[in-house]
Amino acid sequence: MSQLLAVGLGGFIGAIARYSITEFMSRKYPGFPAGTLVVNATGCLLIGILMALVTHKQLHPSDRVHEHVSLFLITGLLGSLTTFSTFGHETVSLLRNSELHHAFLNISGNLIVGFFAVWLGWTSVMFWLQK
Repeated sequence: MSQLLAVGLGGFIGAIARYSITEFMSRKYPGFPAGTLVVNATGCLLIGILMALVTHKQLHPSDRVHEHVSLFLITGLLGSLTTFSTFGHETVSLLRNSELHHAFLNISGNLIVGFFAVWLGWTSVMFWLQK
């Protein structure tokens, strides 16, 4: 139960942060999705830092990030701030493990399937609304 609370609280804060950042950036740079770029870049930087602290084997156990803190920050906060950070981390992990084929498949799959899914959803609804 405490794990769900950590994820939920982090998600709450991350969602508010995403909304606040994108609103601020859309006023500052109208016509360009700068807010999405900022949250994605920030999320990728933070997940890189946090995953290194969580997984580094040479850190003394007392210096490692606690599981609940990891769930709060990575799964909750960054997960709701941006899923692009997870995509970035997973791709870099594949590259670090020399799984180039899987890294390429992950990149191309997320982009192609993602864009296709957006187009399919949009087109389906617009078709249905025009009936």
